[in-house]
Amino acid sequence: MKIETKIVEKLFLMNLFLAGTLGFSQQSGNAPVKESFENETSIVTYKKNNSGSLSISNKHHQFGKSSLQWEWSGGSFFETSNFKIISKKDSPLQYGDYFPASPTLIMSLYNEKAQNETIKISYGKNGKEEVWFPISLNFTGWRTIRVPFYEMNGNPPKKGDAIGYDTFRISSTSTTGKGKLFFDDIVFSQYQDDRHSYPDVMVPFIKRNLEEGADHWMPLIRDMKRVQELPLKAVSEATKNELTIIKKRIDDTFNKGVEKNNSLLKAKEEFAKLNLVKEETVLGPPLTFKLEEVHPDQKNFTDIGTFGKTIKKIAIFYLKSTDDNKAQIEDMFIAASRYYLDQGWQEGASGGTRHHIGYNTRELTEAFFMMREPLKKAGLLNEIGNSLQWVFNLGKILGPEEEFHSNIDYYNTQSFYHLMLVFMSDNVEKQAALLEAYSKYISITLAQDNELGVFKIDGTSWHHNGHYPAYGLGAFASIPPVIFTLSGTQFRINETGHKNFKKALLTTRLYSQLYSFGFGNAGRHPLEDDSIKSLKNGFLLMAQSGNPEGTSKIDNEAAAAYLRLWGESDKSNSALFQANTVGKDILPGYHVLPYAATSIHRRNDWAAIIKGYSKYVWASEIYVDANRYGRYPANGSIQINNIGGDQGSGFKQEGWDWNRYPGTTVIYLPFKELEPDTPLLMFRSDETFAGAVTLGANGVFGMKLNESKGSDAETSESKAGFPGKLKANKSVFSFGDKLICIGTGILSIDTVNPVQTNLFQNFIGDKSIPIFSSKSKNISTFPYQAKMESTGKPGKWLIDAYQNGYYILSPNTIEIRRQAQESYNNAYSINTGKMNPKVKDATVTNGDFASSWIDHGKVPKDASYQYVIYPGLEKDAVNSFEKKIKKDKSYQILKADNVAHIVKDKDTETTGFVIFDSGKELDNAILKSVSVPSLLMIKNEAKKLTVSAVQPDLNFSAGKDKGFSNYSMPVDLTITLKGEWKLAADSAVKSIVTDGKNTVITMECRHGFSNQINLIKK
Repeated sequence: MKIETKIVEKLFLMNLFLAGTLGFSQQSGNAPVKESFENETSIVTYKKNNSGSLSISNKHHQFGKSSLQWEWSGGSFFETSNFKIISKKDSPLQYGDYFPASPTLIMSLYNEKAQNETIKISYGKNGKEEVWFPISLNFTGWRTIRVPFYEMNGNPPKKGDAIGYDTFRISSTSTTGKGKLFFDDIVFSQYQDDRHSYPDVMVPFIKRNLEEGADHWMPLIRDMKRVQELPLKAVSEATKNELTIIKKRIDDTFNKGVEKNNSLLKAKEEFAKLNLVKEETVLGPPLTFKLEEVHPDQKNFTDIGTFGKTIKKIAIFYLKSTDDNKAQIEDMFIAASRYYLDQGWQEGASGGTRHHIGYNTRELTEAFFMMREPLKKAGLLNEIGNSLQWVFNLGKILGPEEEFHSNIDYYNTQSFYHLMLVFMSDNVEKQAALLEAYSKYISITLAQDNELGVFKIDGTSWHHNGHYPAYGLGAFASIPPVIFTLSGTQFRINETGHKNFKKALLTTRLYSQLYSFGFGNAGRHPLEDDSIKSLKNGFLLMAQSGNPEGTSKIDNEAAAAYLRLWGESDKSNSALFQANTVGKDILPGYHVLPYAATSIHRRNDWAAIIKGYSKYVWASEIYVDANRYGRYPANGSIQINNIGGDQGSGFKQEGWDWNRYPGTTVIYLPFKELEPDTPLLMFRSDETFAGAVTLGANGVFGMKLNESKGSDAETSESKAGFPGKLKANKSVFSFGDKLICIGTGILSIDTVNPVQTNLFQNFIGDKSIPIFSSKSKNISTFPYQAKMESTGKPGKWLIDAYQNGYYILSPNTIEIRRQAQESYNNAYSINTGKMNPKVKDATVTNGDFASSWIDHGKVPKDASYQYVIYPGLEKDAVNSFEKKIKKDKSYQILKADNVAHIVKDKDTETTGFVIFDSGKELDNAILKSVSVPSLLMIKNEAKKLTVSAVQPDLNFSAGKDKGFSNYSMPVDLTITLKGEWKLAADSAVKSIVTDGKNTVITMECRHGFSNQINLIKK
């Protein structure tokens, strides 16, 4: 599932609904949407036959203090017409009309004694039964169900259609059975997000038409049965010893530094928060999940996440406690466990919904794992274990290999917990069988770098159909403990899976500087904590897990990365790694992430992160309550980070102008217009041209920017586009210590707002921090505003507040500002006036900034720019910068139009080509033409050529639901070189043909990777 449900802001708007929630008695003119049975008058309008009885009981209840007790025998029934059906407009839907929603019955019922009987719940109209469904009574405790009307039997409505029933009835289906049931909190009908109603053993018919496993959160009866029917075999002593080693390694994650002390009082304080009462069962407030989706106004409840945190504290106090107090703390924990089960958190029960469950049950699982022995002693270990194995779908690891696939949510929230759940059983044969299957499942899914894979072939980490480092952080924190825990045993993760995961983990340090991965790939979290700093333990554990081949106890590459990133603060492990002849790693000068349309150019202590988007790579994730102004971070942005990362390089949210991502070409818009009118948007253009080519330590990036039309990756079938129809051909040539930036074909039809190309936007914590320009050498005045007019000659230059220099080659007008800026928090929506309730920051933000941009004016037809960036200048560079740029003859721009951008680097004798239009020949001494738009770098050494070429079209094939497969298919590229050339022995292509004047080479391109060949003059 692609959308995390957060706290719902939309409350019920109808006073009638609120009255129903409070349990007031209604007559037909004031009928309730929800009935909580809080007094005798609430059942005045309920009819029954003589074989049953209705009463209000406080023996069991959910919200409020009482419930409806129905004692039945034979053909009993009861019914009411005193209810109201709530409209879609007034239902608590977080996303409004964005996701399909349908009328749904929601209710809770309690059974004291399981039996092989069923009851029927039905709705009728004009005396005729219209829809119905059965419920089996082979359970005890509470059950909550959400049943969409379109899923019911009989004459159900179509999905999403309104309903108009006038009778609600519950009846027994046996003529001989009898029993007692309790009903509470019946929501007779409200619209619910169609994604979130889940089946279980009570209502197995829900989502019966959905492919099993399509929703990775949904507990599956199929997977529950796989665990129940798992064949077991005898376990050797060697295997038992390895199981003990693995359990101890997991236990050590909780027991490190635990010192014995008297924790009884603290444990009692935590236990008291649960408000539990021991009677026939352990009673307490409703133990809820995603309560806000149904009852946004309720306050008396315990959320499962809060419950997990509380009992984990109790478990820790148990581990810390002296022997004298352990028994009392154990009793508290066991009481809480019985309450958990009685509230319906049992094997086979979905509680109406369990989506995104892994985010809410981490501490819960850890607590139960830590208390395995007390649970076993109380006879609850297997029941609790079965419950968690159901909720976490552990049975997925037992399926056929063709079903094995995963996503980042699984790795983040469930993978390590699946390992724990293997041991939530008192049967060692079951533990061994599950662990063998688990190791196989993790090994296979980690190895997948194809359309099924999370960790792609280029090292990117995919979620929401794109590279998403913020989600990757959870996986990179969770999987190393798995690999480490199983290392050195027969259950170790296999070489292929280990190696592919390691590549993805090490790639994080390539696209981060030092720890910050920047705004271009931040998804919906711009200028927040976009950092890999939290992965310290993950890198360390990967180093300590040994290499993928299993031939070394230390992984030298992971250790070298750890030394570079954290070695200074960890003398102990640094000494250990260095004793194994491991030194700090040296990163490549240029790295490309084709599946993210991203390239990174590094020199010394800075990195330039260059970001685009395409038909297959989305620009950003604009979310309902995050990144509301995130239209531009991938419009060819160039983020220059020094060793201090985002914060130390001038990128700070407070006061940030969301139009001013450096390097981007934009239509400068008021924030109200910059925010889209849809709650969710992940824009992809229709252009396939976005990528980069690399040769040696240098590289060239290019993209066709086109905002006019495309698609929304959030809903792949929907078309999207922006009214200004902004277009541009953009390139960045990264040679040595500089970046040569070119833009051509810039146009827009917006007659009100200007088009601009941003040079920089720097946060300046001290207003006196200067910037410099050729117009006014030292600019420390604040506020300050200036314009460097177009002169028709090069020579204008600037140095920003973080010592990055900009040399303007084109005759553009340059704007400069130093000013206090007022902006909006990215989580605040101007158009709705709402703020993400989890964000405690101010809606309006302020900060002092220095900025500069190239002004292309309104409605440009074929505007252009050329400038060079010199990152990381020395502090006194202002005194020598003008001389430096005038003396720099190392590069030559050979062509800059809408056919191609061509730049030669004289230091390396390498020419870079960004060819937008392949229909015309190039006026170039080496390259005559190409068959399709492409990027090339050609190094000319007398009678030798080195050619590196990319056809950047990732060519994803069609996937399910009108989306893409997210895996690149081959495309051909034909290059025509002037002169006669032959392949060197170490090169291969599909074909090479010479005709006396030219050499025609056809190569296969895939994944956006650079294809390098060596040629010799004939």
